[in-house]
Amino acid sequence: MRTRTAFSAAAFALVGALTVSGCSSARDLAGGLLHDDGGESRPCPSDDAEPGSTTVTPSAPAMLDPAVAREVRAALRAVRKLPGVQTATESTTNTPSTVPDATCASRLVTTNHFRSTFEVDMEPSATPSQAGAVPTAMAGELAWTGVDLTLTVPAGSGHIASVVHYDATFDQTIPPETSTAVAQGLATLAATPHVTGLEATIPTTMRVDYGSLVIGVDRDDQSVLDAVHAVIDTTAFRATTLHGSFGNGAKP
Repeated sequence: MRTRTAFSAAAFALVGALTVSGCSSARDLAGGLLHDDGGESRPCPSDDAEPGSTTVTPSAPAMLDPAVAREVRAALRAVRKLPGVQTATESTTNTPSTVPDATCASRLVTTNHFRSTFEVDMEPSATPSQAGAVPTAMAGELAWTGVDLTLTVPAGSGHIASVVHYDATFDQTIPPETSTAVAQGLATLAATPHVTGLEATIPTTMRVDYGSLVIGVDRDDQSVLDAVHAVIDTTAFRATTLHGSFGNGAKP
């Protein structure tokens, strides 16, 4: 699995390339959330039916499986009770797709694709352990890869803002040691001189080295870049391999 770093005059990015597909068994059992949940399945017209004489029956609005919806609400409640959390919101969306039935071209099958997005803002003074407690608490309530988390620590005294995305990671246990190490790494980089922007993504596998780290810096001086690289090497992001180029195509 290769990673890459993109350098520009005022920023460089540490990005891991990762393609992940797969569904949690718990999610599949919880209502076929990415299968035929809410879809239409009508008998194929008989041979003597008039051409084009299909009957469309309105279907009820697709709904997230009740058990999964309860888990989502429980996760939101758990996060809102955590110390250091300023705000926490959740929204669930559905993006249905419709295709012809493989066994009957005149019959359409609708598949619903539900996703739940959590947006959590910490207090600017929140500690890494407090920030790390958010994904761990969510994972304790959820068993579904259809949940994404965007966790922000706003700029505060001595540090810039940092953002981390946990994408489809919530069908597994997230140890507090792991999530706190991620938060600590971001806090360390957020307080590093010359760093002006900071955003990370943790993939489905929870492999930090397969994720991404995007860092903005205030100039492309090699000594500054080397200093920031040295800080990265002390964090949970240290295993990411650096590749890329400056804006003029020169290799770093």
